[in-house]
Amino acid sequence: MAVILEDFFGTAEVGVLSFASDKYAIVPIRLTKKKVANISRALNVRAISATIGGTYLIGSLLAGNSNGIVVSPIALEEEVDMIRRELDNVRVEVLKSKLTAVGNLILTNDKGAILSPEFTKEEVAKIRDVLDVEVVQARLAGRPYVGSIAVATNVGAITHVESTEEDEKLIIDVLKVPCKLCTINDGVPFVRSGIIATSLGAVIGSRTTGPELMIISTALGL
Repeated sequence: MAVILEDFFGTAEVGVLSFASDKYAIVPIRLTKKKVANISRALNVRAISATIGGTYLIGSLLAGNSNGIVVSPIALEEEVDMIRRELDNVRVEVLKSKLTAVGNLILTNDKGAILSPEFTKEEVAKIRDVLDVEVVQARLAGRPYVGSIAVATNVGAITHVESTEEDEKLIIDVLKVPCKLCTINDGVPFVRSGIIATSLGAVIGSRTTGPELMIISTALGL
């Protein structure tokens, strides 16, 4: 198990620019080969390079687990086709929605998913089908963008420091992992912005402090 501190293109918001599950990681193109190799080694999964909608905002524009990936409607056809080729054992589907930042609106692991209440019933059904897990719609810390509020692996979860006891219970009940409140990158409460993680490792924003790192490592069992 490994935890490394990183920055991408000079920013510590590594979770905005990348994504990981227990089967794969997706990172922005033009990261150095050495950095991609370090990420892959830390997470203990294969890392592929991509763009979504011609941007590096991978973490904001897709969400997924080991079963499938839900991709923003702004993704280009060639980008989706490339991800499908590289991850041929994972279902990859574009969500037809007026909502584009789907990565900020979906919190999932391989056991369940919490979705923003802003999704329609049809969109919820599609997400459930792709991720192949139980899903519920809810807010976390009083906000609809649940995917930016928290991060979950198949071992543990961390969430925004304004999350309530009810929020913690929801994460525990739906995602079936323990949960701790935390910040990242020296006080940022939207923890997803600064981390990607698997059950075996994590890549965390370089501004994260020692006390934050201790909480995150404990919560995620790393």
